[in-house]
Amino acid sequence: MSTNACFENIIGLSRTDCECVEDRPVSAGTSASGLYLDELEGLSIRLADTKRDCGESSLWTMMERARENAIADTTSDLLACLSREAAVRRRSGSAIVGDTQKSTASAISLRAGVHGMTIQLAKVKGGTFRVTRIGAAFKTSGTITVHVYDRYGEDPIASYTVNHDANRPTWTTLPLPLDLSMDHRGTDNPRYWFVFEPGADLRAMNTLMNCNCGTGGPTWNIDRPQYQSIQQNGGQLWMQWAMAAGTQGTTIADRESWGTSNTTNGLLLDVEFDCDQVTTICPDVPNYQTDGIQRVIAHAVRFKAGANLITSILSSTAINRYTMTAGEQLDAMRKQYLKEYEARVFEYLCPTIAEEANINRYGDCLVCKDRWGMSRSTIQG
Repeated sequence: MSTNACFENIIGLSRTDCECVEDRPVSAGTSASGLYLDELEGLSIRLADTKRDCGESSLWTMMERARENAIADTTSDLLACLSREAAVRRRSGSAIVGDTQKSTASAISLRAGVHGMTIQLAKVKGGTFRVTRIGAAFKTSGTITVHVYDRYGEDPIASYTVNHDANRPTWTTLPLPLDLSMDHRGTDNPRYWFVFEPGADLRAMNTLMNCNCGTGGPTWNIDRPQYQSIQQNGGQLWMQWAMAAGTQGTTIADRESWGTSNTTNGLLLDVEFDCDQVTTICPDVPNYQTDGIQRVIAHAVRFKAGANLITSILSSTAINRYTMTAGEQLDAMRKQYLKEYEARVFEYLCPTIAEEANINRYGDCLVCKDRWGMSRSTIQG
């Protein structure tokens, strides 16, 4: 979720038509919160339009820029403040799903109609699980077609031609990274299958999900998924986000009932995982009318945009009659707007969102810290 998409139209620019200024764009009157920049106490379209005398930017361009910068400032200030009050729930990073340490050992016969790997993800609002490469480890050279299925559709969500060189793991970079959703609102966790139909002579190298080297490696347990407990992660980052196993079956339609195994059937995944912390302060569909936190964020953005707008007026390199006579008044307004902004962001929003009841109100990226600076809750999802 990007910042701009999250806070789109959080405040409007103006709903007032004025003959003395350039025509108001229709978009200027759109406000999800019902708040408008030019209706701040002391501010007006006429005041904002004084900069036009200097041959500077369009009035509406100047106001749009003030709003955009205010959204960015509010987001960065809140996230910086929250970073002192909360900890990340899961560490971001990249990893290889599957172990190649024993990939040169005995070959695995592929006797079923469909072979591959299944991966179940934790439910993480704001989380992204991205596949960048697919690895193949087989005893012969050639290509296979890897189909990716979710747990709902009859057709694959993606298909890739994957190269394999004899007796060594070979990687195929995907044309575009495959982003797998982690935000499911049903009872089931997101689950995906990476599968292929082996030819008659195709044999896989002995690639394993768990190297069996005593490190508490990957396990498959529907009742107690490894991503729910740090103790089960064995030091591998991807296990905080998912569990995976090899799998095989006769027909893809029955994939939910297939068994799981330690062997990956010759497949490996290169993955990246992250969590967009903006979701901590903004839900998918913000309600600025009834959600108290979102309402205060809208007011904060408006005060910051007002301060930005006045800064833009005062920083003009050209002399302006209004700024010459009312510069001190404008600067006082700017300082008052900043004071109102900082009170809402640092005195109310940051400590309120950091509370245990609110830290996961909209997203799943952060957890509370106790007074010793350690996170309070275990990984869930």
